[in-house]
Amino acid sequence: HSLSLGLNARFTNSDLLLNWYDIEVPDITLSYTVDEHSVSLIADALYFDDIRIPGVFSTLQGLVGASFGYLAATDTQLILISEAGELIEILGSVHGVPQGIQHIQGSSNSADGTVYVSTREAVLQVNLNTLQWVNAEASIRSFNTLAKLDGDKTAAIQKDYGDSLLSWERLILDIHSGRVLGGMGVFLVDLMAILFVLMAMTGVWIWSRRRS
Repeated sequence: HSLSLGLNARFTNSDLLLNWYDIEVPDITLSYTVDEHSVSLIADALYFDDIRIPGVFSTLQGLVGASFGYLAATDTQLILISEAGELIEILGSVHGVPQGIQHIQGSSNSADGTVYVSTREAVLQVNLNTLQWVNAEASIRSFNTLAKLDGDKTAAIQKDYGDSLLSWERLILDIHSGRVLGGMGVFLVDLMAILFVLMAMTGVWIWSRRRS
């Protein structure tokens, strides 16, 4: 009943169990900061401050302010985030987003929705209100700079990510199969199953002797 109970989407935050499974929480790969807000990449997850953005991500190319909040970029996507850290929308190739994004830069007037996107081949200008893409005449002169998060925010992100590494479904299945105890646990479960079968067979044999 793991699917009906949602056990595959529920996770344990027990440090003891994480240590038992020898699960190590990875370090934050990189972060960008704008207006005291940050977007960070850790393994396959993106965080706005300490709020996880839904989805799976492998890269992070920058963060700029926008009229609706903030705009983060991966190498193939533009991620629209509200000021409260809520995911608004993810723009991809169907919206004209080019492949191989290297940098992004907002315009001096963020209200007009203009953003500049740099790839190896060209610099493109996009209006986020109309999703119209045109070649920019000038190159991007100022790039986002990598930022280093303070200890409290780093710890909060790593704690939240670590809490999503061990699902209850995996734990229950491993207990049932004996894998939670390693290789010997599997043989122990096999031995218990054989003993139960022998108990049933000898029980029937004893009952049949008494009946006769």
